[in-house]
Amino acid sequence: MTQRAVLARAVLGPEHAGLRMDHAASRALEFSSRNGARREIKAHRILLNGQVVETSRIAKAGGELTLLAPDEPPPALAIDIPVVWIDEHLAVVLKPAGLITSGNHAKTLARAVPHNIGPSSASDALPFARPVHRLDARTSGLVLVARTRTALVGLGRALQERHVQKRYRAVVGTRLEGEGVIESPVDGKEARSRWAVVQHSRSIVTDWATTLDLWPETGRTHQLRVHCASLGAPILGDDLYGNRLRGQGLFLSAVQLDLVHPATGEPLHVEVPEPAKFTAFREREAKRYRRWRT
Repeated sequence: MTQRAVLARAVLGPEHAGLRMDHAASRALEFSSRNGARREIKAHRILLNGQVVETSRIAKAGGELTLLAPDEPPPALAIDIPVVWIDEHLAVVLKPAGLITSGNHAKTLARAVPHNIGPSSASDALPFARPVHRLDARTSGLVLVARTRTALVGLGRALQERHVQKRYRAVVGTRLEGEGVIESPVDGKEARSRWAVVQHSRSIVTDWATTLDLWPETGRTHQLRVHCASLGAPILGDDLYGNRLRGQGLFLSAVQLDLVHPATGEPLHVEVPEPAKFTAFREREAKRYRRWRT
């Protein structure tokens, strides 16, 4: 049997009998989703009675599942990432715009995290810290990072059950008033977002710009970008759903997270200011507007 570190063990009970192995493993090992357990089985990191198992195998009561740690951390990416909050179980980092969160790429946040955060001293420490959710490559902002098995499972479940509240800051290329809720499907799936105006500013490019706070209440791909465009207010710099201010990056950033700490049970609030480029854009455009329009 492999000598890799063991992250967790579980014995299949009667409630797991008759389920496909990926389904049974996701429940027994407390994964946040069946897909996560399926990936670990296919990577041979979930074993049944010490042996590799197929995702389609039907579970029987009494079998022992073992979740193994990866052989080694991903190749390190030696770039500095701001660590906004940290304890032995989890961290919150500030992903820069333009950096992919994870995947088979040379430059990802997942590869940069171990360079910035070492292993935890907790008894259930993961071999290396890892992001537990994604931001679009072009979106900057706060990302949760697990350092222990407790955090990995707890954060995954909280995200799956929508118990992590996220606030984004955006600048759109029109004038909006007040606040509202957008309930329109994204890729054919139900989606809901809340928005509220923070301030208005003048722009030589768009005449008016509005700074918004946005709260996604579902987690669809590009949800906030699609929903803002549906209001006739595409986010500045959005090359997919709008065409204003290309070349200056996307004016969208995750600036606040609220959740219950998975190990302590205490409320955790993490907040950062909006990116400096948002303020710089408003100030620059206001000066240009005064010069050319007044």
